[in-house]
Amino acid sequence: MAGDSGWESGVGEWGLLRCLQRGGSWSDISAAVADVWLRQFGCRSVWIVGSVAGGGISGLQYRRGEDGQVQAMPMRLSGGLSVFVSSRQFRQLLAAAGAEPGEGEVLLWPDLLCGLVVGPAEQLQSGPELRGLLEVLSRRLLSAVEGRAVLLPDPARMEALAEFAAGAGHEINNPLATIIGQAQLQLRGAAGIDLRQSLETIGAQAWRIRDMIGNAMLFARPPALHAQPFRLRVLLEECAGVLRQSGVAGVSVGSDCEGDPELTADRAQLGVLICHLLRNGCEALRGASRSGAVVVSGRAVEDCVELTVEDNGPGLGSAEVLRHAFDPFYSGRSAGRGLGFGLCVSWRIVRQHGGAICLENLPSGGVCCRIALPQRPPVP
Repeated sequence: MAGDSGWESGVGEWGLLRCLQRGGSWSDISAAVADVWLRQFGCRSVWIVGSVAGGGISGLQYRRGEDGQVQAMPMRLSGGLSVFVSSRQFRQLLAAAGAEPGEGEVLLWPDLLCGLVVGPAEQLQSGPELRGLLEVLSRRLLSAVEGRAVLLPDPARMEALAEFAAGAGHEINNPLATIIGQAQLQLRGAAGIDLRQSLETIGAQAWRIRDMIGNAMLFARPPALHAQPFRLRVLLEECAGVLRQSGVAGVSVGSDCEGDPELTADRAQLGVLICHLLRNGCEALRGASRSGAVVVSGRAVEDCVELTVEDNGPGLGSAEVLRHAFDPFYSGRSAGRGLGFGLCVSWRIVRQHGGAICLENLPSGGVCCRIALPQRPPVP
């Protein structure tokens, strides 16, 4: 996303409708959001901030001039992904850029990597119902941004896929249990070698389906968080060690941690998250038949923890991969390698912890997955 200073005389009613239906660029969508708050709710100022490639931040400030016209001003910002998780960091980011967010209200949407500060209204002509509607509308608009420099899962799409996975998993499990049971029962009395091999194949494939359904249910209906304090360095080293043991020829797996930050989270689920991402990097290198390295890194940034998993593989290629990378059952690798649950389960774990996740192609090649987590998960 890249901001610009052109307002183009306001988006107007039809421009807003077009943005809702078709999406638009970062500057178009931010202009539409600002228009809603400045003109319809009477706010004096609006700050809109979003993520750009390389972990950078882009910001636009909108104000109404004395003549009533809206003015847009780009802001120079620098910060990590955690500014979209921590309201305190977000305010500090704007203050460092010369903004005055102290009087405004901060709205953060980590799954969109967007933040919005609405300045105080001169006159509150509307009740809380319209206020809530404006928040929903702003979030919907920001989720429609096209041509993002980073790859984000669509929250609405992911939740719809989760509902489908939950329903399908429940319906498939019952007949699947019958198939497994009957195969095992028949296997006990089977005499011929060919028959036994056939029954064993049926059972093995049925169990494979059950594993897939289990992954689907983990994505759709994850277990409740069991948060506990622990140190990050040991967890990163453990996960890297697991992938080293599984062994991908020609691929080295490493970990790096600045200091040894403590966080309160579900340690088991974060271990699953990190192992999924490391495995994705290893499989990307193996699928491209090249040697290389996959590294997980961690650091504390005030009241958050930032994680990155980088590989020097072929990167995210086609438009299809970019569109479906987070979808369950989708794998950008060749058939038979992986079940396509790594990224969707990772998204769910990050979301449960109140964090943010995105993917981006590195200029030097390969993929970087960036994650920001609060040092303490949100209260359910």
